[in-house]
This record gives sequence, structure tokens and C-alpha cells, in this order.
Amino acid sequence: MPPPTYKKVARFGLAMIFGFSMLISACIPEPESPKIEISENSQLMKVREWFEENKTKLRLPERGSNFRTDAQELILPFFEKEPDWDQFHHYYFPDGREVFEINLENVQTYISISDASEDVATQANRSIQNILFVKHPTENRFDPLIARYYPNEESSKREFKEISYQMIDEKWSGWIDLFTYDEHYFIGFQVEKGQITHTRKFKQEGQDAKKAIGFENKDVRCALVTTDWLNITVAGNVVTITGLNSTTSQSCGMGSYDSGSQSNGSPSYNYGGFPSSGVGSSGAPSGYPVPEDVPLPKLTIEIDYSITSNARVDCIVKKLAMSSFVKSIAEFTNTTEVPTNSVLKLGPITNATANGQTLDMNGYYNITLNANKISNMKSLEIARTILHELVHAEIFATLKEKGKSPLDDNFPANLDQYIALYLNTDSRVGDKHHNYMATTLLPRMGSELMEIHKTQFPEEFQRFNEYVKGGGYPKGLSVDFYMNMFWGGMEGSVAFEQLKAITTYSPLLSPYDKYKRDIELVSRLTQNC
Repeated sequence: MPPPTYKKVARFGLAMIFGFSMLISACIPEPESPKIEISENSQLMKVREWFEENKTKLRLPERGSNFRTDAQELILPFFEKEPDWDQFHHYYFPDGREVFEINLENVQTYISISDASEDVATQANRSIQNILFVKHPTENRFDPLIARYYPNEESSKREFKEISYQMIDEKWSGWIDLFTYDEHYFIGFQVEKGQITHTRKFKQEGQDAKKAIGFENKDVRCALVTTDWLNITVAGNVVTITGLNSTTSQSCGMGSYDSGSQSNGSPSYNYGGFPSSGVGSSGAPSGYPVPEDVPLPKLTIEIDYSITSNARVDCIVKKLAMSSFVKSIAEFTNTTEVPTNSVLKLGPITNATANGQTLDMNGYYNITLNANKISNMKSLEIARTILHELVHAEIFATLKEKGKSPLDDNFPANLDQYIALYLNTDSRVGDKHHNYMATTLLPRMGSELMEIHKTQFPEEFQRFNEYVKGGGYPKGLSVDFYMNMFWGGMEGSVAFEQLKAITTYSPLLSPYDKYKRDIELVSRLTQNC
């Protein structure tokens, strides 16, 4: 993938979801990432070819006034869009539609004034505008949308690689506005610290027979809001500002946007607005699908001072940050300045016998390693524990966002299978996670831990590899050994009890006997980070 490119695989629909918002008792780690990179460049080339062939058809060549105030339909003046094809995100909407989001390198943009006292050039400089190419599910075409991100404050300013329509971090605040390619306003979302609080649509009436926004939902508070739009061109030190007419839109609390109610695959809005079939009589192609939500798929881990002040644990965390698996589900940071969805810390936990725990605090994941046990654990055991807790956090995030995970590129189907096996058990939430790990993730978890051992602790790996040839692994270490390390964190789960129930006849060892043998072998590990 040619640098600089950025991708994110978003999560798409699950058949069944249960509300996981409790404490999980975890005890050990896991791994892996999606396989879409090989074909990304060829896919992007197809998008580019389609765009070059069709871009003149995506807008009305002449239409008189671009900005109508009589019916309050916001249609901004059109300018040619110049995608920067070297900067892109690749992901999927929750309903499975594939999306390439490309940065627009134009010096021209539109902004809605969020703070009249602030310099508009400053607002324009921190704003980002991208073009989303949404693959049509049945036809050989893409539905382009323009996404503009308007941060409220300088602290919410992001580089292109740090934000996309499917990657809004929990510290970002501002407006996200969607337009059709020919600059018809589509829908907007107000975000406060990563949570969508309001939606807005511009009131539409008149010949197009588009329904005016009403107040049918009495439980939702709506307000008419006047918005000032500016055409900004920033070319070097020269800033050109052209004022556009003000418009009135209706801003409604998030309850007015019914992302769960769909008709023919398109979202419906219980407060009216554009018909769900598309742009209508604007002349632009019909079928512009509006994304259902703005999830938080990116799991970013902030390293707490309690970790960095412990030289041994900090060393292990830094080694893990170099693994491909951790990179696929988490970005380790050492500063509160960077957007984070999770915090990794060292301290006491509720279950004193566990190695660690992960708390889901309404989409914010608090991962704590048991300070009372860490000092007696081998370095590889600590690495295993951290990975285990990251997997718990990732499962929480994937369930919340209803989709696909780097842990498992067939998450919905595999989760359904896991539910069929274990949903009716009386085990705790953490144990249900463990059951899913055991049935689906264990081979990947074992492979990743083996790779970490081999690359980050090479001297010990070589020594230990020779040692185990006389203790159950005549050909040297295999993934089975590392999988058994993970089983130690799943004791008490239904899956673990099933493991114990498997019997064999001598001289063959049962899976549980092999597990006990390998846990004893773990005690022979010596290298500290």
C-alpha cells in the first residue's frame, strides 16, 4: 500500500447483539488483522477510473442560482473536486457497503461559522473535506458524497489520517456535514466528544414536493437554527472569503435520527427531510445512501503513568506496540493530547485473583493490570495478559458498533455461532467473551504470542525451544503451547469446562493434561524485559 495511505475496516451489522456494559474479569491476551490490503490498490484504481469517466455526469452543468433561500434548500456553488488519491481510508458501512474515503486537495472549501468571534481562516485551516465513494451494492457504480469536518476548537483539529466518517475519536467535537457531489446539502451531525448529539436538515418546501420538517416526535427537542455559510479559498498566505446567504435549519436531538429504522436498506428520518430514495429532482444521481451512524471503531490505548513508571511493564508495552496485531486493534500513546478510547494502567482490581480486568464505561475502556500479581509473572505472561485485555476491549467495541473486527473478519457469523453454543449459559459477561475467544480466536491468539516471543525475546525463545524438546515438544515449540497459555485466562468458562471434559486413553494426553503440562513449562521461562 503506497504511503501515505490510511485505512480502517468499519463494522457492519450483527444479527444479534446483547448489551455488554459490565465489568469483565479477564486474565490473558489475543491477536490478528484483516486481509484487504493486497487488493486495495487495484480497487482504488477502479474507483479512480469510474470517477474520471463519470464526474461530468455527477452534477447539473447549468442551473441558475446555486443557493436557494426561498425553500431553505442549501445548494452551495459547485466547484470541481480534486481527489488526492494517495490519501485514503478504506472501510465498510454498517450495512456492508464498501467505502473509499479520499482527501480533497482543493484550496477551496465551504465552512459554516461556528464561532463568529473567531477568525474564519483559522476555522477553514482546521477543517477537512473528503469525498466518499460508496460502492453500490448491486450496480457497477459508486455513490459519491462530500464529507466536511468542522472542528469546534483547535484541540479537535485532526490530520487526514486521524479522522474519517467511520473513525471519530471520543475527544473530537464539531459538525460533520454531508453533501452530494453537486453540493446539495444532505445531512449533518453535531458531535460532542465523540458522541452524536444532534442532527440537522435544511427545511425544504415548494415545487419539489419535499416534506417540510415537522415536530411529529414529541419526545425530541428541535430548534430552528440560523447558519452562515462562507466560501473560503486559502492559497498560500492569500485568503479569499465570499459570504453566502444565511439559511435556517432544524436541529434536533439525536433521538430524531432513527438509524435502526430502514426502508429498502436506506435510513429513514422521522422528522422528514430528503426522501430516503436519494436527492430527488435535483438532477444528481439518485440513491445517495446516508451512513447510519458515526461509530468509534478505532481503539487507541493511552498508557497511564502507573505503567510508564514501572520499567519492566513499560518495556513490555513498548515491545507489544511493534506487533502487527496490536497495531491492527490499538495505537499505543503516551500522552493525553492524543485521542484515546482506552487507558491501560497498573493497579488493584475487583477480582484479586485475576491478572487483569477491562471495564466498559459507555464506550470508554479502562484496562487495569493487577499490580499485586504482575511482579510474580514472567514477561511473556504479562504480554499475554495485556493482549488478553485488549481483546476484551475490542470485543466490547465491535459489539457496540455492530460490525467487523480486525480480530475476526467474519465476526457476525462467528458471533452467531458462539451465541448458539453459549448464550443460554449462566456465565458472566467476561466468560462469554472467553467462550468466543476459545471457539474462534485461540489459534490467532497463540500465533501472535508465539511471534512476539520469537521476535521480542529471541534469546529466550531459542533457549526455551531447545528445552521443551525434552518436555512434550520433540520438534520444538508450536502454536499449541502459546494457545495453552491463553487457556489459563479462561478458567471457569463453559469452554474451559468442555476442555476439561475431553478424555483420552493412555499413553495419549488429553487437551487438559497438555494444558497443565504447558502451564508447568511456563514456570521455566526466565527472561525479564
